[in-house]
Amino acid sequence: MIKQKTIAPNSILDVEQYIFCDFNDDFVLSNPHFVRLFNSCREVFKSFDLIFKKDVPYFRMNYARCPFCGTRHVVKYGFTDRILVFKEIGRTCVKIQRYICKRCDKTFQTDLTSLVDKNSNFTKELKNESEHLISNYLGSLNNVCKSFKKFFGISISHQTIENWLFVDENILEFDLGRCSGYYIFDVEWIKVNGKWKYRHTLLDSVSNCIVADAVYDFEDETTVMKFLNESTMNKNKVAITTDLDKKYGSVISKLGFFKHQLCILHAKKSLNKKLKDYGEEYKLSKEEYKECEDQLKMIKDLFDLNDYYEAEKELQGLIYRKNEFHNVIYEIIRKFIVSRYKSFIYHLKDKKIERTTNKLENAFQKTMPKSRKRTFKTIRGVLKRIYRRDLIWNENRKLNQVHQQSF
Repeated sequence: MIKQKTIAPNSILDVEQYIFCDFNDDFVLSNPHFVRLFNSCREVFKSFDLIFKKDVPYFRMNYARCPFCGTRHVVKYGFTDRILVFKEIGRTCVKIQRYICKRCDKTFQTDLTSLVDKNSNFTKELKNESEHLISNYLGSLNNVCKSFKKFFGISISHQTIENWLFVDENILEFDLGRCSGYYIFDVEWIKVNGKWKYRHTLLDSVSNCIVADAVYDFEDETTVMKFLNESTMNKNKVAITTDLDKKYGSVISKLGFFKHQLCILHAKKSLNKKLKDYGEEYKLSKEEYKECEDQLKMIKDLFDLNDYYEAEKELQGLIYRKNEFHNVIYEIIRKFIVSRYKSFIYHLKDKKIERTTNKLENAFQKTMPKSRKRTFKTIRGVLKRIYRRDLIWNENRKLNQVHQQSF
C-alpha cells in the first residue's frame, strides 16, 4: 500500500492561538487575559521573562545565575506553583522556574521581587493603586475595598490595605520632589495606651505639603535634632518657623538653617502671659496693669510693620527707652525681646518665610483631630493613621497648586 501524507482538518486544531512577534522588541498575544497580564509585568521584564504554556504563565530568569556562588553553570529544576493577584486580572495561578547550581548544588528560583514583595501574593502595581484610591476616597478603607471589588473584581480586606500603606520606619518621609527650603516645624501631643507621645512634623511652607512625620517618646533636644537632621538631609535649608520653645534655637543653628523665624502669634500670647504673671507677682493695680497692656500692645505692633529695617531699628531701640516704660514692661523687653528680636521679623525681609505656624496647625487638625488623639494603643497604629492622612493632605495640596496655576 502506498503511503500518502494527509492533512489534518482544521476542526481538530485548538481554536485559541497565542501569537508571539518580536518586531520592535514587542510581542502580541491574541488572548486579552494574557495581554493584560503581560502589560502588568512589562515594566519589570529586565529581571525575568514571561511565557505561556497551556494557558499557564511561566516566569523564568533572563540570564540564569546562581545567587549563592555567582556561576552561570545552572540547569532548570522544575517549577514552583504560586498564586499572584494582579490589578487587571485578579488571582492568577503561575509557575516559577526553579534552578539547581552545578557548582554548589543549591537550588533557587526566579526572582520576582521587582513584581511582588517577598511573602506577598499581591503585586506592587496593585498595592500602588490603593494609595491612588485612598486619595480619591478621602481615606475610607471600606470604600477602597468596594472599589477594588467593583473595578477589578478583587476582594481585599480593609486590614490588608492598611498594612500595605504602613511604612515601617521611624520617620515617615514623603517625596515632594524639590523642597523649597522654607519650613514650619511643630510638635503635637498624642496619647498612646495611656501615655503621652510626641508627634514631630515638618511642613514645606511654600507647597504646604508635609515633608516628614514621626512619633517619639520624648520632645527633648536630642530627639528634635535627630528628627530635623534626618528629615532635612540633602534638602534646601533657607528658613524655618517654630514656636518659642528655647531648645529649638540651638538645634536649628547647628543644622545650618540661615534664618529661624519665631511664630508671631505664639510670641504675642507669650508676652501676654508674661505680663499676667508679673502682674500677679508685683501685685499691680488696675491702673498700672492697664498702662502695661497699652505699652505692650505698642511693642507687639512692631512685629507687624511692613518694613524690616524700620522694625529692626525700633526693636533695637527699646533697650534704651527705660524711662518710657513701666518697670514690668522693661523687664519683659530686656529678658524676652531684645535678645532675639531678629527672629520675630525675618518674615518682613523674606516674604516666603511664614510668620506663624498656622499652616501646620491646620494640618494637625486635619490629619490628627482631637477626637482621635486618645484612641490609639500602639505606635504602629498611630503611624498608620498619620501616613494615610498625610498622603491625602499632600495630594490635596498638589491639586490646589495645579488649579491655581491653571487660572
